[in-house]
Amino acid sequence: MIIVRAIALLLHFTIIPVAIGRLITYRASEEQHKSPVVVYTIGLFSSYAIFFVLMAILEWFQNWHTFNEPFTGCFTALCIIYSVLMAILIIVELFVQKFSFKKILEYVKGKSGIIVAGCKKDRFALIYGLIFFAILLVQLYFSYGYEVNEWSYDDYDYVVSSQDTLTYDMISNVNFISGEPQYTTVKRAATAWPTYIAYLARATGFEVTTICHTIFPVLFLLIAYGIYYYMSGLIFSEIENRFIFMILLSIAFAFGMYSHYSLTFRLLCTIWQGKAVLSAVAIPFYLVYMIQLYRAEIKTANMLPIFMLSLGMCSLTVMSMPLVSLTTVLLWLLMSIYKRKPYGIRYLLAGLFGPILQMIFYGLIWLLLEDMKSDDSTIFHRWRGDMWWYKWFG
Repeated sequence: MIIVRAIALLLHFTIIPVAIGRLITYRASEEQHKSPVVVYTIGLFSSYAIFFVLMAILEWFQNWHTFNEPFTGCFTALCIIYSVLMAILIIVELFVQKFSFKKILEYVKGKSGIIVAGCKKDRFALIYGLIFFAILLVQLYFSYGYEVNEWSYDDYDYVVSSQDTLTYDMISNVNFISGEPQYTTVKRAATAWPTYIAYLARATGFEVTTICHTIFPVLFLLIAYGIYYYMSGLIFSEIENRFIFMILLSIAFAFGMYSHYSLTFRLLCTIWQGKAVLSAVAIPFYLVYMIQLYRAEIKTANMLPIFMLSLGMCSLTVMSMPLVSLTTVLLWLLMSIYKRKPYGIRYLLAGLFGPILQMIFYGLIWLLLEDMKSDDSTIFHRWRGDMWWYKWFG
């Protein structure tokens, strides 16, 4: 049974991201989206973006129809709708892209040939590669087998909120201290990450704590170092230099835990938290990906991957709103200064769509929660007698 649950979990980190990534980048610039890391990462965060949109709609529906008694069942509806939609997208990708294992094997064979040729040309590249993989295995072992203590105090909110979502079948509507329903904080309601963890627990049967403290650290550490290797290609072209870069970076992470606010702590200690995924995985990839796009010709077809990546990052935490916006604007300003004219406005708008949508949803949820606190509905004028749901089923 545990093997079946593991396969169900890995589907959300293998087939689903690849299928969605290939669909999202289908019409985008070919030269920028040949890298498997790019396709996979865009697909991964695009799946988070889709989940965020569905969650926002159902969470609004839940709170809109909540009066004296909690309105339950929206989390179950979210799990069903999202699962069905992912299955449909995988089937669509199979028809659109004409998936074949032969193409995958040819690609892997070609990439492996390049790496082998590079190692034969420079024997030190093989040595550096083995050193890096040895360091990576050590970090994976500690990520899997060890746990931080009071420094992960945010789990009193994050992990408990995910478990409460499962227990009460409500989206962000339970007090994470007392366990009482009808309690919502805006900063939790405006993000989808705790709800997504609850969804994975429902879909796979693993406990929330097992997903957060055992499975996620290993998976996201591998994803992060895949992104860092992609980042090294922006700086170096030789395989030897890229492996040296990875060795130095992994050692810096291992011995750079200066505080629980550092990037090292986010990557190696609490990678399951939304802020950690944003700072250690999403933002580094977003920086390199946007730089690569700005280096080539500006194309409208690239706006969809940027938008989905931006919205996916905003599903992780409300800190995404300032961080993603600031990163997008600074990159645009640097390129405009370099080009001596406003350059890539389409990319700027696509990158800002995610934070803008989250900000709008944040404001609407805040107004709705204020409306729910008052005895009379004064903002949205909600009345139980006018609700079609209560008319039909109440």
